[in-house]
Amino acid sequence: MNKINIAANRLKKGSVIAFPTETVFGIGALLTKPKAIHKIYRLKKRPRNKPLQVLVATLEEAQKLGKFNEKALKLAKKRWPGPLTLVVYKTRLAPKVICGGTNKVGIRIPNHRTTLKLLKLTGPIAATSANMAGEKPALTTSEVRRQLPTIDYILPGKVKLGKASKVINVTKGNKILRP
Repeated sequence: MNKINIAANRLKKGSVIAFPTETVFGIGALLTKPKAIHKIYRLKKRPRNKPLQVLVATLEEAQKLGKFNEKALKLAKKRWPGPLTLVVYKTRLAPKVICGGTNKVGIRIPNHRTTLKLLKLTGPIAATSANMAGEKPALTTSEVRRQLPTIDYILPGKVKLGKASKVINVTKGNKILRP
């Protein structure tokens, strides 16, 4: 069995895994596994009011989880897959646990072949950078292991940019939350 299939199986069983994206290493759990999503917060020591983003493989999946206005749709079509997280109003399919107490959700299609293959096998993944809260994001598997030694599985691969995705709130205007 190849490493992408191993990662997909681990996610389906409720594990939290690390994986490469074009930006930084991420950690994530299936959107349908609330216990695993709670584990992400514990592993990172991340405050519960800080939302997680959702990684998806297609715009259609994104639109099931978030309400895309005209601006959001235009940006998504122009910049996805890529290092851009769009914050939109959530639909009822986006679990509250990932939204940090808001009615919004951040969604992104990563531009990384390995991670896109994984997403096609699993469906949406609740994700964040692979690091302890407040620390620099991991850029290699060894950095993931050092910062998050109890992670269930690490899908190996390379990151390209070394910088987290740009985040734009498109619910009212275009407010850049992270450049």
